[in-house]
Amino acid sequence: MKERKRKSRTWLWVIVALLIGIGMGVYGDIRYRAPKEPELTSAFVSGKLEAVSELTTARLTYTGLIKYSEGKIPFLTQNSFSMIYTAKVRAGVDLAQAGIEIGEAQVVITLPECEVQSIDIFEQSIEFYDEHWALFNRTEKEDVIDTISAAKEDVRQNADLESLLESAGQQTRQLIKGLLEDEIGERELVIQQ
Repeated sequence: MKERKRKSRTWLWVIVALLIGIGMGVYGDIRYRAPKEPELTSAFVSGKLEAVSELTTARLTYTGLIKYSEGKIPFLTQNSFSMIYTAKVRAGVDLAQAGIEIGEAQVVITLPECEVQSIDIFEQSIEFYDEHWALFNRTEKEDVIDTISAAKEDVRQNADLESLLESAGQQTRQLIKGLLEDEIGERELVIQQ
């Protein structure tokens, strides 16, 4: 009977040791196979920002009226007309130009100033009114190169580009926050312009 108890205890210790070994193996496997957070470096953050590179964060649709006049003598050399047009203005930043500083407690992203990225005049939206063509200075209204340039200049002077750029800055900061907040761990994200 003593022999039997001793064998039972031996088997009990073998089973306990086996269970402990299996438990440690499973814990080690889970711990070492768990996905590791990527090391937070300037190159990592820069790669995230450059992936979106030239970022348009605000748009404006603008309808303008231009009164155009060329030449000095009415009916002989002076052409004039009024033109209504629609333009789309895009504003944003080039994130490839962003500065990145990574510290122990915070990540600082310095964004470039927002800028107007493009002004597109919809040629199909152009309508002419009050046309007066000169006898000796006849130009074709299909030749709209000058009028497109005048319309772009009108947008630069009269559209509310300041508010557009301010809105672009706010949207850019929100997008950068959303893009990087989960990637920086416990560090504070500071976005400055």
